[in-house]
Amino acid sequence: MGIVSRVRTLVVDGSDTATETASILEADGNEVVIADSLSGARARMRDYAPGVVVTEYQLPDGNGLELLREIRADDSLLPVVVYTGHGSEHVASNCIEAGVSAYIPKNGAATRERLREAVDNLAATDQPGARGDALPTPDARHVVQAIDGAPVGITLSDPSLPDNPIVYANEGYAELTGYDIETVLGRNCRFLQGPETKKRPVAKMRAAIDNEEPVTVELRNYREDGTPFWNRVSITPLFDNGELLYFMGFQEDVTERKEAEALARQRADALREERQTLERVLGRVSGLVNNVSHALVEADDRESVEQRVCAEIAATDGYNHAMMGEPTVAGSGMTVRVSEGPAQSIETGSSAELSGTVFERALETGKAVVPTAEDAVPASVAPEQFGAAAMAVVPLSYRRTTYGVLSVYAERAEVLDRRECAVFDAVGQMIASGINAIETKQILTADRVTELGFEITDDRFPLIDLATRAGGSISYNGSTLEENGSFRLFITVSGIGTDEPFEELLAACDEVVDGYVIAKQDETVAASVVLTERHPFGEFAEYGATVQDLSVSGSSGTAQLHVDLPVEGDPRSVLSVLEDAYDGVNLIRQRERERKPQPTADFTTAVTNRLTDRQYTALETAYLSDYFAFPRPVSGEELAESMDISRQTYHQHLRAAQRKLLEEFFGSQ
Repeated sequence: MGIVSRVRTLVVDGSDTATETASILEADGNEVVIADSLSGARARMRDYAPGVVVTEYQLPDGNGLELLREIRADDSLLPVVVYTGHGSEHVASNCIEAGVSAYIPKNGAATRERLREAVDNLAATDQPGARGDALPTPDARHVVQAIDGAPVGITLSDPSLPDNPIVYANEGYAELTGYDIETVLGRNCRFLQGPETKKRPVAKMRAAIDNEEPVTVELRNYREDGTPFWNRVSITPLFDNGELLYFMGFQEDVTERKEAEALARQRADALREERQTLERVLGRVSGLVNNVSHALVEADDRESVEQRVCAEIAATDGYNHAMMGEPTVAGSGMTVRVSEGPAQSIETGSSAELSGTVFERALETGKAVVPTAEDAVPASVAPEQFGAAAMAVVPLSYRRTTYGVLSVYAERAEVLDRRECAVFDAVGQMIASGINAIETKQILTADRVTELGFEITDDRFPLIDLATRAGGSISYNGSTLEENGSFRLFITVSGIGTDEPFEELLAACDEVVDGYVIAKQDETVAASVVLTERHPFGEFAEYGATVQDLSVSGSSGTAQLHVDLPVEGDPRSVLSVLEDAYDGVNLIRQRERERKPQPTADFTTAVTNRLTDRQYTALETAYLSDYFAFPRPVSGEELAESMDISRQTYHQHLRAAQRKLLEEFFGSQ
């Protein structure tokens, strides 16, 4: 075995063999510290920063697998070796699945040599787990320079001297307080206190210092010129072999934050007063709100909600008519869905102008609007048609989905004041939320979907951009929504007509933030690309829409996008999302068809919950790359490289994922 770099090693073992294990590793010149329990290991991890952890499986207060999982949750690279005399095939399997670096049973001299070799290899400087003494240590001069130039105030006080005076202060402290360093030295830090300094934080600091404990407080201090400021002070005792040497203080000016908090409290008080006034308005229409709530709870379809809500409004004192309408797909007109009231009612299904009217303004602002002299109101739905003196138009929006508008007509103009509109804003959101809940339930149980086809010609569309740069065509294999909101696509690029490396083509596309090549053969590349968080694909899920197919021709600069939307969904919303992002978007197909069979939600949830992130990624990457097809277009080595792991590790993750998938499937029979 070759000579290795000295590495910090933490041995976690509560048995009699702990000392023997430490001796084996110290013989190679490693620095070894022993922890005799799981809790002891946690404490050592915080203050020792080991380069390698060697743990027994059986510990007094837990086991090594628990420690391994805790380490992997925070650090995927730190080498961990399970060196145990209490193992089994089941234990070994669980440890490998959890990401152990090496699993070695204790059974004689041969395994002791394996332990030395494992730590030797894991501590090699080429490994990502090389830590501890493999890193350069700054000398004392550099540390002092860093503290002197720190952008916060730093002090040292000496408790062995009378009144615990400051014996060191950096330039940051002088800049913060306005005092020269020479003026500060030899004085207790209380000289920064003044008339508005509260007693409580001072007492808290004094008690912590008396008890030799760390403390953080925020208090009012004063600069040399008398200017007050808010100071965040953190004090920590410094010990050497149990002897208290100094108290180290950190001071930071937090005046801007404290003033912002005070302003926020003032605004909260003002909002509280506003809310109290609003509640008085709500009291007048509480019956209406309660009735609307009951309508939403009892209704089982959108039409029932709209009919009940409009009828309740029209029957409430002060109002004499209510109407609901929704924009047409083209967006220039509005279709009347419901019209209720004792006066003459506009016919359901009739149309009114939307563009340039008060209805459009309400949808754009997202707030209830009472028309002004500048607002156009279509004659067919104007207040005088219903014997009303005023009207308010309330948008019905939930998140990014717009269900239309509610028009409320009042007998007197003063009824629909600013506060009344605030109430109807809340009512509008409540109605939209109720409609969304009903439609979501219908979507989950629907047997049919609306198939939408779009043609996109904007060269800013990322896959048009990529296909044009590659001089080829792109086909879609699948996609997934990342946790951070970005959208990952698995694609195949065929007929590439450039010698430029594919990675450079990806880097040149503005709306592609990440990507890698899964496999490459001749003029064809299988790749994974991540689109920006703002890309519209990530918003489709809000409407229940899913991307089914996508093909791009680099020669024509055209993308064909196929999206499935629940029948109850709103095609206008999906079209609007695309039009907001790109020019040259055309809806070329809209038809209903049967939904493709889907696995049950319980089954997919159960499988997902059982898979680790790595296992899920390995399985998903293999499936979307056609790894299970014959002949395979991509090798396991290529898939492993795409995940930046070894081929052996990739296959471990893949086999574990397949086993869990099959267990869940056959176990549910």
